[in-house]
Amino acid sequence: MSIRCAWVIAGLALLSLPATACAAPEWVTASNFPVPADDVSVGGGQSQTQVLYQDGGIATLAFLQVESISPTVQSTLHVGTIAPGGSYSEQLTIPSSEAGTPAGVQIAVAPDGAAVATWPELIGDTLTVPDRYRAAYRPAGGSAWEAPVTIATDAAVEKGISPSLTPAISANGTAAVGVQHFAQGESTGPHKRPNYRIDVAVHPAGASWQPAARLSPVGKSATRLSLGFDAAGDLTAAYTVRYVESSEESGDLYTVIVRDRPAASGVWGVEENVNKEEIPWTAFAPYLGENESGDAVVTYQYADPSSNATWAATRQGPNGSWTAPAQLTSGGSAPTAAGVSPDGKAYVLYDFQGMSSGESCAGVERAPVGESFSGERCLSPTGENAFDGSLAFLGNDAYFAWRSEVPGESTNASIQGARWGDASTLPDVARNLDTPGLDYGAPTLVPDEQGSLVAFYANPSGELRAAALDGGPPILLGAGVPATATVGQPLAFSASFVDLWSGLGAGQPTWSFGDGSGPVAGANVTHTFTAPGVYTVTLGAADAFGNATSATYAITVTAASSATGSPPASRPPVVTLHIPTCPKKLSKKACKRFQASRAAWQTLTGQVTAPSSAIAGVQVAVYLTSGKRIEGLSGKRFRKTTKAKARVTFVTAKVSGTHWSLRLPKLKPGTYTILVRANDRAGRVSATVVRTVRLH
Repeated sequence: MSIRCAWVIAGLALLSLPATACAAPEWVTASNFPVPADDVSVGGGQSQTQVLYQDGGIATLAFLQVESISPTVQSTLHVGTIAPGGSYSEQLTIPSSEAGTPAGVQIAVAPDGAAVATWPELIGDTLTVPDRYRAAYRPAGGSAWEAPVTIATDAAVEKGISPSLTPAISANGTAAVGVQHFAQGESTGPHKRPNYRIDVAVHPAGASWQPAARLSPVGKSATRLSLGFDAAGDLTAAYTVRYVESSEESGDLYTVIVRDRPAASGVWGVEENVNKEEIPWTAFAPYLGENESGDAVVTYQYADPSSNATWAATRQGPNGSWTAPAQLTSGGSAPTAAGVSPDGKAYVLYDFQGMSSGESCAGVERAPVGESFSGERCLSPTGENAFDGSLAFLGNDAYFAWRSEVPGESTNASIQGARWGDASTLPDVARNLDTPGLDYGAPTLVPDEQGSLVAFYANPSGELRAAALDGGPPILLGAGVPATATVGQPLAFSASFVDLWSGLGAGQPTWSFGDGSGPVAGANVTHTFTAPGVYTVTLGAADAFGNATSATYAITVTAASSATGSPPASRPPVVTLHIPTCPKKLSKKACKRFQASRAAWQTLTGQVTAPSSAIAGVQVAVYLTSGKRIEGLSGKRFRKTTKAKARVTFVTAKVSGTHWSLRLPKLKPGTYTILVRANDRAGRVSATVVRTVRLH
């Protein structure tokens, strides 16, 4: 069986070959996402569920259920999955215990299903006790999570310190968890303000957790960790380090540091100062984006007492050097997201304040890694503040989502989105993804690994909303297709599809049985074959936007025995087309090359039988497709014509007993369509055999 984003058109005319029908992605009307019934916190509001996907459209969900806050904190951490068309299935449950109380959860999921979950735990039963930081790993292809481990532990709570955790996972299943937390005993400067430290633990695929490594220097506060993987498991970390502490905290100066951990060595490299700090400048809010090739971008707000702007640097490949930082904006701005497309274009999304409130907008710039950025431009309408940006890719096209507010009206927000096509000079105009004027939460753009993107965010009631950009076809959950059948015997066929976002289109699914009969629509249909042979049954379905998928099945139909009472006179002839037989002693690879050669197909052969009457003849049509023109076999030569004027022209093959053959004129390299049919002396015509071959 094969599945692809294509609608297979049935028929026997020359150009009735499988044709793709992938529609351009379209935004679906936003709706509430079906969260598990247990995703409810104290007070009745729903907690924000994090949703990420793996191949096949399987969603992994993580959420914290808070049962009580007073007199003690009681909560339960949940992680589970929802398969397409299915319901939530719990996989990992961490309840409150004497050892600790979960206080949040974050996850990262690889396309093959490998995943990592990380959460803080209160070591006690109140909000004023110290934390420990935990993580668990799920191997690819499984539903069982490994036993949780402790990444780091705080011995005390420090006022003003807000710990955070950062999970990441590579396409090869290597996971990492970073912890930003209290550096006990390292208070520095004239006011002895507490410091943050950053620790990162790595779990290679097929191995176990390695001890956490401290990345930040002792005695210097480090914050705002971002992690990025390439496909080989090479890890990059970006964060800020305080290099000057002033008498007032607002005057502290920070710089951006990057460190790499090659998968081959498993050893962290030395610190690299990306922005090359220059007193009195300081860096804030770094964001790191990296693609599977290791191309990366790091962006940050770089400010002095009189101005601030968004800056960025890029790196080509995991071993490349970072470019000199470039200033992206002339006015005030702060980055909100960064990413690199598969083909190596870096994108930076930022909140642009400009020189006045009337210039505010969500801005974006891009650049091929190692080259100059495009120049500042607004995505959203001017005069609106943009916050909480997110960025993701469909192919090489970049998509953005952010929360937009009218200045001074925090409850009058909207969720907006836009696209910048890879081949487009400018991004598309932004649009609202949900009803404007409400107090929405921060959006997160998530690929569903089925060709679509989803923006997840909370509405004012705390419910999880989903605005999907639907570019993926329906998913085939299962099909009932018999492998064998008998002429004249009615057969039952069934299929079940689900579409994650827009639903199936009208008249879906559709069946074609390969015997010349017209397509039939329905989830449950019957069909009767009237002649023996091997038939290709094609099952297809499309969603409401035209995104389509198909699956093919082979079914062998045999003649009815006399006991069935099937009248012999009603059966037409049966004709087949042979695939060339490989010479002896050829390897499997050499055989495939031979079967794709022009020499192998210079003479067409096959079998023909007539159950009810003598064979009258076998006819063959052969066409070579080349661009907008085709060449069709006519007599003893190929004649050129256009597809619009093409007619199916059959020539007569030589028949000897139950075998037929036809010697073709000299063949050219290209794609050939071959049609074969037979007729008996009673006027009955066989089902037409259609085969497409690409010859070198």
